Amino acid sequence: MASPLGVSRFRGEAGAPVVRGGIAALIPVRMPGVQRWARRGRKTVGPGSALGSEAQIGVDLIAISRVRRVFEGRPALLATVFTEEELRYSTRQRRPFMHLAARFAAKEAALKALGTGLTGKLTWLDVETVHGPLAAPRLILRGEVSRLARAKGLYRCAVSLSHAGGYALAAVIFTG
Repeated sequence: MASPLGVSRFRGEAGAPVVRGGIAALIPVRMPGVQRWARRGRKTVGPGSALGSEAQIGVDLIAISRVRRVFEGRPALLATVFTEEELRYSTRQRRPFMHLAARFAAKEAALKALGTGLTGKLTWLDVETVHGPLAAPRLILRGEVSRLARAKGLYRCAVSLSHAGGYALAAVIFTG
């Protein structure tokens, strides 16, 4: 199933990749113990390598208005993307589409962190955002997404959600 929000955000008019986020998005940041930087053309394997089962990160940013435009008045589509718990929580909030957008971003970020998009047998319902004991969000992985994470040696997950200025953002980190 393709993304209900489309894939146009990844490709420009001529099919070339689109880079958003300004010059800061192009500057690498060193984080000791997370990933080693290699010289061009060389792969690094070992502790701290992105090729091993160390930390994997995915981030997604989405316009809340886009989520509203796609999902408003379409309960069948909502049910194919969001779990009952995600819908129950979001619809009880003052601004439900703001919360739905953050949950959609979390699904996208989780799939990015695993190095895939929504491909093969993966479904949107395989990634669910729930609230922990202190209202902090956490992810529950099911089905093929859960099997993929375990196959990559990733057993722990952290998620952070935010929304401001008409956008929702999610960051997901998987570790072994």
